[in-house]
Amino acid sequence: MKNSIFLLFLSLWCYSSFAQTNLTGRVVNQAGEGIPYCAIGIRRTPIGTLADEQGHFKLTLADSLRNAEVIFSAVGYHDKAIAPFPAVPESVVVLEPNARVLQTLVVSAKKNKAKVVGEKSRPMLTFSRMFDQHAPAVEQGMLLTVPPEAWLNAFNFYIMPSSKYAEITLKLNSYEASNGTPGQSLQQTPILYKTTTTGWQTIDLSSYQLRATRTGKVAFTLQLVQHTAAAQDNFIFGLSAKKSLANQLLFRYQSQGDWEKHAGTFIANVAVSYAKHTTETPADRSTESLEEPDAMTRTMLQVYQHHEAAKKTRYGQDSSGAYADLGDAKLYYETYGQGDPLVLLHGNNGGIADFYQQIPALSKHYRVIAVDTRGQGKSTNQSSADYTYDTFASDLTELMAQLNLPKVHILGWSDGGNTGLSFARSYPEKVGKLIAIGANLSPDGIKEEVLTMFKNQVKQNSGDHRLLRLMLAQPQLTATDLQKINNPVLLIAGQNDVILESHSQLMQKLIKNARLEIFPEATHYLPFEQPQKLNQLVLSFLGE
Repeated sequence: MKNSIFLLFLSLWCYSSFAQTNLTGRVVNQAGEGIPYCAIGIRRTPIGTLADEQGHFKLTLADSLRNAEVIFSAVGYHDKAIAPFPAVPESVVVLEPNARVLQTLVVSAKKNKAKVVGEKSRPMLTFSRMFDQHAPAVEQGMLLTVPPEAWLNAFNFYIMPSSKYAEITLKLNSYEASNGTPGQSLQQTPILYKTTTTGWQTIDLSSYQLRATRTGKVAFTLQLVQHTAAAQDNFIFGLSAKKSLANQLLFRYQSQGDWEKHAGTFIANVAVSYAKHTTETPADRSTESLEEPDAMTRTMLQVYQHHEAAKKTRYGQDSSGAYADLGDAKLYYETYGQGDPLVLLHGNNGGIADFYQQIPALSKHYRVIAVDTRGQGKSTNQSSADYTYDTFASDLTELMAQLNLPKVHILGWSDGGNTGLSFARSYPEKVGKLIAIGANLSPDGIKEEVLTMFKNQVKQNSGDHRLLRLMLAQPQLTATDLQKINNPVLLIAGQNDVILESHSQLMQKLIKNARLEIFPEATHYLPFEQPQKLNQLVLSFLGE
């Protein structure tokens, strides 16, 4: 998307680098009333704009396009093409109403069926489709297949949580789709939606009497037509989408531009109602059934389900939780059980609740101290410095000092395992035994496609990238570092882990008292996938 916006402004720059003309005026109806957000553009170019809410417009053209046909298009009106545009300071463009014959509505006592078509939840693995506040003509949306002649009752979509604004106004466009692209508008009046929040949004369509055609193919797109930036913040607005083999993402620069289709689907859905006698085909079902999800998508769906299950437990939000003040951070932790202390360290952007299937079993034998790493979970971070595993290890020593713990066992998962290795290298006298799940000694040990995904997330998303940069740049443990570790170490990885098995084997060879266990049919998320087997192995290792 950023490339598309870049090309848009590159094209505009090229056009405006030479002699140019500003076309200004107002779009009105036959009563002289301004037509809000009328779309104005030139066919098959990125040149276009939207009128404001009173119908005023300004369109800048290079002299090479001075005689091009300028098309005015608004919901409920006939398109109007003007060529050449009159050379006057302020033009008044009058559009004629489009009196469309609506489908006949047959009222009966029979109840309609209701369903939601599209993505109903936000998976863990998403990417963002960004909007630029300087390009209100840009449309982005998605294709959906609903039951034939279904009534479209509500459109739901997900704004990425890292968006920053005080308020935005969006224009929703709905189209009959044919040949995989939007065609005729389904609307007679504009649909505008204002919000001050992020996350799930709902646009009530019940008063607009929108109905799908007999094909059931529809398209919804959004345009950013107004915005108010949050105080002292850069404006950021994007919609969440997920990976998909189907080309369901739609994009065009302006109303007269060509539609582009991209792989993926927005985290969005439409609530519909339809007559019970309507015959549904497999193609009428949710976009989720159009393809068999790949292995990564299936894994992420399982991870999302585990996170939802974890939220329903006490872990990570227990009333007994406490904070350790580290000066530039406050470290949140929870303690369960009695016995030798066992510290649990979660993975990147995780939290205490990720161990919801380990804490009950381990706390029967040990004093489990589950920690939210700084800047994650309920822990805070006032430092602007980049994250490092050495910093996380130093945080643990501070926590131990405040809890009067001279030595602890450590169970670390992913980033937590990397922190455990850094801790054992730097503070060997403070650790008993170490269990590291899905750990690595450098980014070279991570599968290339996963590193590429992280790099793309940094490019596509705005905001604080320190956790992503941590995985791309660290750890940087050397063979000498690992050879300094004399504590008993249990390395664990999944057969289908994002950590290369050869990398795990190298780590096992470099650590003197290390053993390696590879879990068959497990991924990087094996504490979710095989909790009982993992718990038994951990207890057996600690008890040796």
